[in-house]
Amino acid sequence: MKIHFIFTLAFSFMMSFLLSAWVTYVNLGLSDTFVQSWLTAFINAWPAAFLVAFTVAPPIRAVVIKLINKDER
Repeated sequence: MKIHFIFTLAFSFMMSFLLSAWVTYVNLGLSDTFVQSWLTAFINAWPAAFLVAFTVAPPIRAVVIKLINKDER
């Protein structure tokens, strides 16, 4: 559980950081307010990304394991 928590924390941080930058850039371009808008989007996105990843990752992992084991038979 500790590994799942720390992995999800790091993974959700990086995904939120990069995707919020990308979406902010697509919507605003490199404007004067880019950095502030990006940081606001990131701060709002990270908690949601963490909760979603923490709750959804285990069942998705189970499905992937079943699919891989099915293909290897």
